[in-house]
Amino acid sequence: MSNLPTGTVTFHFTDIEGSTQLWEKYPEEMKSALAEHDSILKQAIESNHGHLIKTMGDGVRAVFTTVIEAINFAVME
Repeated sequence: MSNLPTGTVTFHFTDIEGSTQLWEKYPEEMKSALAEHDSILKQAIESNHGHLIKTMGDGVRAVFTTVIEAINFAVME
C-alpha cells in the first residue's frame, strides 16, 4: 500500500444495513452476495481513483485523493 494518497484525503466507509438479520436468515446466500458486493465496490473504488484499504465484514474502508472522487464513488454505490 505504498502508493496511498497523502496530505488531505477523503475516507469512505460502507456498511450493509440489516446484514446481521440477512446472515441469520440466509447464511449460504449471503456468502456469495458478499463476495459479489466486495467485487463491485472494489471496481467502483478503483474506477474513481480510490484505494481499497480494508474490507470489514460487510463493509469496506476506502481512501480518495479528492472529495469529488469520493462523491463520485458514493453516487455509483
